Amino acid sequence: MRAQQRAGWLLAGVQRTFAAQQAIDSSSIRWLVTTAKAGGRQLETETRLSREPQMYQHQRALIFPGQGSQFVGMGKDLSERFSAARRVFEEVDEALGQRLSTLMFGGDASELTLTRNAQPAIVAVSVAATRALEYATGSEASGLFSAAMGHSVGEYSALVAAQAISLADAVRLVRVRGEAMQDAVAGCDYTMSACILRRSQIADVISEVERVQRELRDEGGVVQVANINSSSQVVLSGTRSAVDQALTSLQVKRLAMRAVNLPVSAPFHCRLMAPAKEALATKIREMAPLRDCSLWTMPVISNVTARPHASAAQTQQLLAEQVDSPVLWLQSMQYLKDVRGISRWAAMGPGSVVGNIAGKEYAKDIVRRLSDAAAICEFVAVLDRQRQRGF
Repeated sequence: MRAQQRAGWLLAGVQRTFAAQQAIDSSSIRWLVTTAKAGGRQLETETRLSREPQMYQHQRALIFPGQGSQFVGMGKDLSERFSAARRVFEEVDEALGQRLSTLMFGGDASELTLTRNAQPAIVAVSVAATRALEYATGSEASGLFSAAMGHSVGEYSALVAAQAISLADAVRLVRVRGEAMQDAVAGCDYTMSACILRRSQIADVISEVERVQRELRDEGGVVQVANINSSSQVVLSGTRSAVDQALTSLQVKRLAMRAVNLPVSAPFHCRLMAPAKEALATKIREMAPLRDCSLWTMPVISNVTARPHASAAQTQQLLAEQVDSPVLWLQSMQYLKDVRGISRWAAMGPGSVVGNIAGKEYAKDIVRRLSDAAAICEFVAVLDRQRQRGF
């Protein structure tokens, strides 16, 4: 009974959305089919995806997670509930020549955690969730959000959402990226640790980590700040002994409270990734997969610069540089907040990490964690209520 009620509610919302958009066919760009069967799934309706800005579009940003967010079972409910999401998983499987969806939905956790699998899997689920939302609302992502960004590999999800790169090309690049990252540290004892800071200045933390790195240079140890996630969290990456020494020093100097090791299979965003950077750069030059920026449907913020990508050529360079450069996530959020006036964040994809970071950094903002079918349906209902009120 609950499933039937939910299906009826979703159908009613979709029908109202379609009715509201009949007058804007001139701005519609693509035919689609949205599916929702009885008990949940068998209703088919045709409409076009619109680029017409929706209420609060200028205040909303779309944010995507990176590696570490993967888990077995992710995306399965999206595939069962939304035909648009199911087509994403089929396209990814075909592009990679692998049933990656089978691994995601019910495979072995240790195999899914391998970088070569985790990275395209996270992009697949993130894009599937985005397509589900698009088809359920009848609106392109750019009609709902004014900008996009993704954490590390999540930047590829953001580029797909902005129509800067095709899904197939994105997951092929991400597969190369993941394999090159794994190969770069074969036989190396490495780690990544999320470091919870006291009321410290980020600059002081970076300075201390750099001091430890200088001390260890002759011993071959590597430690760098890989991610600046928020004003209270950074991630260290490198060889295990060097990271441990840096963490100890940060705690002794009362710059950090505690650290948590991350479930990753390579030390991302540090100089150990230099060989992976070169391998990815070569592949990007071969594929030249980025569309001209004038064709993108919304700006995408770079992890490396914390500013919007300015050209396809620049994007290709920055995607390679991102591999061994720190992720400036805090600075990217600050740019969207202070320059573009963002106050509503939609965390699209598996897990809750990027949504939690935004919620803690900006406690008064609205943060939606759109990680599964139920959350997406709830957001569709919110948008529908706004339209009913005349927004």
